[in-house]
Amino acid sequence: MLSIGNLLLRWASELGGGHVSNLRAGVLRTARSRGIPVREGADGRWLRDVSALGHLDVDWRRGLWSAAPPVLTRVPFSDGAAVIAGRRTAAFDGLVDSAADDWAAFLWAENETAEGDIPVPDTLYLQYDAAEGLPLDAERLGCRYVPCAAIQMFSLLPELSAGPRAAPPGPGNTHTVERYHPESGEYGPAESYNEDGLYRWRSADWVRLVQVRRGSEFLSTEHEYGVYLEHERAGTSVMRWKAEGGTGRQRIGRLAVDWGAPLPPLHARAAVLCTGLQPRFHKLARTVCYDNLPLTAAEQLAKSLHQKLEIQKPTVGSGKAER
Repeated sequence: MLSIGNLLLRWASELGGGHVSNLRAGVLRTARSRGIPVREGADGRWLRDVSALGHLDVDWRRGLWSAAPPVLTRVPFSDGAAVIAGRRTAAFDGLVDSAADDWAAFLWAENETAEGDIPVPDTLYLQYDAAEGLPLDAERLGCRYVPCAAIQMFSLLPELSAGPRAAPPGPGNTHTVERYHPESGEYGPAESYNEDGLYRWRSADWVRLVQVRRGSEFLSTEHEYGVYLEHERAGTSVMRWKAEGGTGRQRIGRLAVDWGAPLPPLHARAAVLCTGLQPRFHKLARTVCYDNLPLTAAEQLAKSLHQKLEIQKPTVGSGKAER
Protein backbone atom coordinates (compact mmCIF):
# COMPACT_ATOMS: atom_id res chain seq x y z
CA MET A 1 0.00 0.00 0.00
CA LEU A 2 1.25 3.49 -0.83
CA SER A 3 2.23 5.73 2.07
CA ILE A 4 0.14 8.87 2.52
CA GLY A 5 2.87 11.06 0.99
CA ASN A 6 3.30 8.83 -2.06
CA LEU A 7 -0.48 8.45 -2.40
CA LEU A 8 -0.97 12.23 -2.46
CA LEU A 9 1.74 12.62 -5.10
CA ARG A 10 0.13 9.83 -7.18
CA TRP A 11 -3.22 11.63 -6.98
CA ALA A 12 -1.73 15.00 -7.92
CA SER A 13 0.24 13.41 -10.76
CA GLU A 14 -2.87 11.83 -12.23
CA LEU A 15 -4.75 15.13 -11.98
CA GLY A 16 -1.90 16.90 -13.75
CA GLY A 17 -2.75 20.41 -12.59
CA GLY A 18 -5.44 22.80 -11.47
CA HIS A 19 -6.24 25.41 -8.86
CA VAL A 20 -4.09 25.58 -5.74
CA SER A 21 -7.15 25.98 -3.51
CA ASN A 22 -8.63 22.69 -4.77
CA LEU A 23 -5.38 20.79 -4.31
CA ARG A 24 -4.89 22.16 -0.81
CA ALA A 25 -8.43 21.15 0.12
CA GLY A 26 -7.92 17.63 -1.25
CA VAL A 27 -4.60 17.18 0.52
CA LEU A 28 -6.05 18.36 3.82
CA ARG A 29 -9.17 16.20 3.47
CA THR A 30 -7.11 13.09 2.70
CA ALA A 31 -4.72 13.69 5.61
CA ARG A 32 -7.58 14.10 8.07
CA SER A 33 -9.35 11.02 6.72
CA ARG A 34 -6.17 9.05 7.54
CA GLY A 35 -6.22 10.34 11.12
CA ILE A 36 -3.21 12.65 10.75
CA PRO A 37 -3.39 15.52 13.27
CA VAL A 38 -2.49 18.60 11.23
CA ARG A 39 -1.50 22.08 12.30
CA GLU A 40 -2.84 25.22 10.66
CA GLY A 41 -1.29 25.76 7.24
CA ALA A 42 -0.10 22.16 6.86
CA ASP A 43 -1.70 21.88 3.41
CA GLY A 44 0.20 24.94 2.14
CA ARG A 45 3.46 23.70 3.61
CA TRP A 46 2.93 20.34 1.91
CA LEU A 47 2.63 22.05 -1.46
CA ARG A 48 5.76 24.13 -0.86
CA ASP A 49 7.75 21.11 0.31
CA VAL A 50 6.67 18.92 -2.60
CA SER A 51 7.47 21.78 -4.97
CA ALA A 52 10.95 22.08 -3.45
CA LEU A 53 11.44 18.34 -4.00
CA GLY A 54 10.81 18.98 -7.70
CA HIS A 55 7.48 17.17 -8.06
CA LEU A 56 5.07 20.10 -8.49
CA ASP A 57 5.29 23.57 -10.02
CA VAL A 58 3.20 26.15 -8.17
CA ASP A 59 2.25 29.65 -9.31
CA TRP A 60 1.10 31.16 -6.04
CA ARG A 61 0.14 34.53 -7.49
CA ARG A 62 -2.18 33.04 -10.09
CA GLY A 63 -3.29 30.24 -7.78
CA LEU A 64 -2.40 27.46 -10.21
CA TRP A 65 -0.26 24.32 -9.99
CA SER A 66 0.92 21.57 -12.33
CA ALA A 67 2.76 18.28 -11.97
CA ALA A 68 6.37 18.66 -13.12
CA PRO A 69 7.67 16.41 -15.93
CA PRO A 70 9.79 13.53 -14.56
CA VAL A 71 13.51 14.28 -14.51
CA LEU A 72 16.54 12.13 -13.72
CA THR A 73 19.43 14.19 -12.38
CA ARG A 74 22.66 13.49 -10.54
CA VAL A 75 23.03 14.41 -6.89
CA PRO A 76 26.15 16.64 -6.77
CA PHE A 77 29.29 15.24 -5.16
CA SER A 78 27.64 11.88 -4.46
CA ASP A 79 28.87 8.36 -5.07
CA GLY A 80 26.68 7.11 -7.89
CA ALA A 81 23.28 8.47 -6.89
CA ALA A 82 20.79 10.18 -9.19
CA VAL A 83 17.42 11.44 -7.98
CA ILE A 84 14.15 11.11 -9.89
CA ALA A 85 11.88 14.13 -9.45
CA GLY A 86 8.57 15.02 -11.05
CA ARG A 87 5.17 13.45 -11.46
CA ARG A 88 4.65 9.83 -10.43
CA THR A 89 1.61 8.42 -12.15
CA ALA A 90 0.61 4.78 -11.83
CA ALA A 91 2.10 4.19 -15.28
CA PHE A 92 5.42 5.72 -14.24
CA ASP A 93 5.54 3.63 -11.07
CA GLY A 94 4.93 0.59 -13.27
CA LEU A 95 8.02 1.48 -15.34
CA VAL A 96 10.04 1.77 -12.15
CA ASP A 97 8.86 -1.63 -10.94
CA SER A 98 9.71 -3.25 -14.28
CA ALA A 99 13.13 -1.59 -14.36
CA ALA A 100 13.83 -2.78 -10.82
CA ASP A 101 13.11 -6.34 -11.93
CA ASP A 102 15.21 -6.15 -15.10
CA TRP A 103 18.13 -3.74 -14.96
CA ALA A 104 17.97 -0.91 -12.40
CA ALA A 105 18.95 -0.54 -8.75
CA PHE A 106 16.66 1.89 -6.94
CA LEU A 107 16.74 3.26 -3.43
CA TRP A 108 13.73 4.74 -1.66
CA ALA A 109 14.39 7.19 1.18
CA GLU A 110 11.67 8.33 3.58
CA ASN A 111 11.53 12.06 4.23
CA GLU A 112 11.15 13.32 7.78
CA THR A 113 7.90 15.03 8.69
CA ALA A 114 7.55 17.63 11.42
CA GLU A 115 4.84 17.06 14.01
CA GLY A 116 1.52 18.35 12.74
CA ASP A 117 2.59 18.38 9.09
CA ILE A 118 1.44 16.16 6.23
CA PRO A 119 3.98 13.56 5.05
CA VAL A 120 5.65 14.31 1.72
CA PRO A 121 6.57 11.61 -0.83
CA ASP A 122 9.58 9.37 -0.39
CA THR A 123 12.63 10.28 -2.45
CA LEU A 124 13.51 7.89 -5.28
CA TYR A 125 17.16 7.39 -6.27
CA LEU A 126 18.66 5.48 -9.16
CA GLN A 127 22.08 4.04 -8.34
CA TYR A 128 24.60 4.08 -11.19
CA ASP A 129 28.17 3.07 -11.92
CA ALA A 130 28.96 5.44 -14.79
CA ALA A 131 27.30 8.81 -15.46
CA GLU A 132 27.64 8.22 -19.21
CA GLY A 133 24.81 5.67 -19.02
CA LEU A 134 22.32 7.98 -17.31
CA PRO A 135 20.82 9.51 -20.50
CA LEU A 136 19.82 6.04 -21.69
CA ASP A 137 18.53 5.13 -18.24
CA ALA A 138 16.38 8.26 -18.26
CA GLU A 139 15.01 7.42 -21.69
CA ARG A 140 14.06 3.93 -20.57
CA LEU A 141 12.21 5.41 -17.60
CA GLY A 142 10.45 8.05 -19.68
CA CYS A 143 12.36 10.86 -17.95
CA ARG A 144 14.29 13.86 -19.17
CA TYR A 145 17.96 13.70 -18.20
CA VAL A 146 19.59 16.76 -16.64
CA PRO A 147 23.27 16.24 -15.69
CA CYS A 148 23.04 18.12 -12.36
CA ALA A 149 19.94 20.27 -11.98
CA ALA A 150 20.90 21.66 -8.57
CA ILE A 151 24.20 23.17 -9.68
CA GLN A 152 22.61 24.58 -12.85
CA MET A 153 19.82 26.19 -10.86
CA PHE A 154 22.15 28.08 -8.53
CA SER A 155 23.53 30.03 -11.49
CA LEU A 156 19.99 30.98 -12.57
CA LEU A 157 18.61 32.26 -9.27
CA PRO A 158 16.80 35.61 -9.72
CA GLU A 159 18.06 38.78 -8.07
CA LEU A 160 16.02 39.93 -5.08
CA SER A 161 13.69 42.81 -5.91
CA ALA A 162 10.21 44.04 -5.13
CA GLY A 163 7.44 43.94 -7.67
CA PRO A 164 5.42 46.77 -9.24
CA ARG A 165 3.55 49.46 -7.36
CA ALA A 166 0.37 48.28 -5.67
CA ALA A 167 -2.58 49.70 -3.79
CA PRO A 168 -2.36 50.05 0.02
CA PRO A 169 -4.91 48.41 2.34
CA GLY A 170 -8.44 49.61 1.73
CA PRO A 171 -10.66 51.11 4.45
CA GLY A 172 -12.59 47.88 4.80
CA ASN A 173 -9.64 45.60 5.57
CA THR A 174 -7.24 47.67 7.67
CA HIS A 175 -8.21 45.59 10.70
CA THR A 176 -6.51 42.55 9.10
CA VAL A 177 -3.15 44.28 8.48
CA GLU A 178 -0.12 42.56 10.03
CA ARG A 179 3.54 43.59 9.96
CA TYR A 180 6.54 41.26 9.69
CA HIS A 181 9.17 41.55 12.43
CA PRO A 182 12.66 40.45 11.26
CA GLU A 183 13.91 39.92 14.82
CA SER A 184 11.27 37.27 15.57
CA GLY A 185 10.59 36.05 12.03
CA GLU A 186 6.85 36.40 12.60
CA TYR A 187 3.96 38.69 11.72
CA GLY A 188 2.11 40.65 14.35
CA PRO A 189 -0.80 43.11 14.41
CA ALA A 190 0.14 46.45 12.85
CA GLU A 191 -0.95 49.57 14.69
CA SER A 192 -0.41 51.45 11.42
CA TYR A 193 1.20 50.89 8.04
CA ASN A 194 2.79 54.30 7.58
CA GLU A 195 6.39 53.12 8.02
CA ASP A 196 8.67 51.11 5.75
CA GLY A 197 8.14 47.40 6.29
CA LEU A 198 6.59 44.16 5.09
CA TYR A 199 2.83 43.93 5.51
CA ARG A 200 0.12 41.42 4.79
CA TRP A 201 -3.66 41.64 4.95
CA ARG A 202 -6.85 40.14 3.60
CA SER A 203 -8.50 41.72 0.58
CA ALA A 204 -12.25 42.23 0.27
CA ASP A 205 -12.58 38.71 -1.18
CA TRP A 206 -10.37 37.34 1.63
CA VAL A 207 -7.29 36.75 -0.54
CA ARG A 208 -4.00 37.18 1.33
CA LEU A 209 -1.98 40.13 -0.01
CA VAL A 210 1.70 40.69 0.77
CA GLN A 211 3.40 44.02 0.06
CA VAL A 212 6.40 46.05 1.16
CA ARG A 213 6.24 49.76 1.87
CA ARG A 214 9.15 51.89 0.76
CA GLY A 215 8.73 55.60 1.32
CA SER A 216 5.27 56.58 0.11
CA GLU A 217 4.82 53.52 -2.13
CA PHE A 218 3.51 50.02 -1.63
CA LEU A 219 5.17 47.39 -3.81
CA SER A 220 3.80 43.97 -4.65
CA THR A 221 5.82 40.93 -3.53
CA GLU A 222 5.51 37.37 -2.26
CA HIS A 223 6.05 36.36 1.34
CA GLU A 224 9.47 34.73 0.91
CA TYR A 225 10.91 37.57 -1.18
CA GLY A 226 9.35 40.16 1.12
CA VAL A 227 11.03 38.58 4.13
CA TYR A 228 14.45 38.91 2.51
CA LEU A 229 13.70 42.48 1.42
CA GLU A 230 13.04 43.23 5.08
CA HIS A 231 16.24 41.56 6.25
CA GLU A 232 18.13 43.54 3.64
CA ARG A 233 16.56 46.76 4.94
CA ALA A 234 17.36 45.81 8.53
CA GLY A 235 20.88 44.68 7.67
CA THR A 236 20.35 41.29 9.32
CA SER A 237 21.82 37.98 8.18
CA VAL A 238 19.93 34.70 8.49
CA MET A 239 22.28 32.31 6.64
CA ARG A 240 25.30 30.31 7.82
CA TRP A 241 27.39 27.73 6.02
CA LYS A 242 29.65 25.15 7.66
CA ALA A 243 31.99 22.79 5.82
CA GLU A 244 31.84 19.05 6.33
CA GLY A 245 34.59 17.55 8.44
CA GLY A 246 35.52 14.67 6.14
CA THR A 247 38.76 14.53 4.16
CA GLY A 248 38.39 16.13 0.74
CA ARG A 249 34.95 17.57 1.57
CA GLN A 250 36.03 20.98 2.83
CA ARG A 251 34.23 22.83 0.04
CA ILE A 252 30.95 20.95 0.65
CA GLY A 253 28.81 21.69 3.66
CA ARG A 254 25.55 22.54 5.35
CA LEU A 255 23.53 25.70 4.84
CA ALA A 256 21.51 26.76 7.88
CA VAL A 257 18.69 29.28 7.45
CA ASP A 258 16.82 30.83 10.36
CA TRP A 259 13.18 29.97 10.97
CA GLY A 260 10.92 32.73 9.78
CA ALA A 261 13.03 33.31 6.65
CA PRO A 262 11.93 30.55 4.26
CA LEU A 263 13.79 30.29 0.98
CA PRO A 264 11.81 31.35 -2.11
CA PRO A 265 10.57 28.39 -4.19
CA LEU A 266 13.35 28.29 -6.79
CA HIS A 267 16.06 28.79 -4.16
CA ALA A 268 14.53 26.05 -2.01
CA ARG A 269 14.41 23.62 -4.93
CA ALA A 270 18.08 24.24 -5.81
CA ALA A 271 19.10 23.61 -2.20
CA VAL A 272 16.88 20.53 -1.78
CA LEU A 273 18.10 18.89 -5.01
CA CYS A 274 21.63 18.87 -3.59
CA THR A 275 20.42 15.80 -1.68
CA GLY A 276 16.93 15.12 -3.04
CA LEU A 277 15.70 15.11 0.56
CA GLN A 278 13.68 17.39 2.77
CA PRO A 279 15.81 19.83 4.77
CA ARG A 280 16.36 19.08 8.45
CA PHE A 281 14.58 21.19 11.06
CA HIS A 282 16.39 21.99 14.31
CA LYS A 283 13.99 23.14 17.03
CA LEU A 284 16.71 24.13 19.49
CA ALA A 285 18.69 26.23 17.02
CA ARG A 286 15.50 27.31 15.19
CA THR A 287 17.08 26.65 11.82
CA VAL A 288 16.33 24.80 8.60
CA CYS A 289 19.42 22.93 7.35
CA TYR A 290 20.26 21.96 3.77
CA ASP A 291 23.08 19.43 3.35
CA ASN A 292 25.64 18.78 0.61
CA LEU A 293 25.82 22.37 -0.63
CA PRO A 294 29.09 23.51 -2.22
CA LEU A 295 30.37 26.79 -0.81
CA THR A 296 30.14 28.43 -4.22
CA ALA A 297 26.47 27.44 -4.49
CA ALA A 298 25.69 28.75 -1.01
CA GLU A 299 27.40 32.03 -1.91
CA GLN A 300 25.34 32.32 -5.11
CA LEU A 301 22.14 31.68 -3.18
CA ALA A 302 22.97 34.22 -0.49
CA LYS A 303 24.05 36.85 -3.02
CA SER A 304 20.81 36.55 -4.99
CA LEU A 305 18.87 37.26 -1.75
CA HIS A 306 21.19 40.13 -0.75
CA GLN A 307 22.39 38.20 2.28
CA LYS A 308 25.83 38.18 3.84
CA LEU A 309 26.73 34.50 4.21
CA GLU A 310 28.40 33.69 7.52
CA ILE A 311 31.10 31.01 7.16
CA GLN A 312 31.46 28.86 10.26
CA LYS A 313 34.44 26.71 11.11
CA PRO A 314 33.89 22.94 10.75
CA THR A 315 33.70 20.86 13.89
CA VAL A 316 37.04 19.27 14.74
CA GLY A 317 36.77 15.66 15.88
CA SER A 318 35.66 12.48 14.26
CA GLY A 319 36.05 13.62 10.66
CA LYS A 320 32.34 13.06 10.06
CA ALA A 321 29.93 15.74 8.97
CA GLU A 322 28.07 17.30 11.87
CA ARG A 323 24.43 16.26 12.12
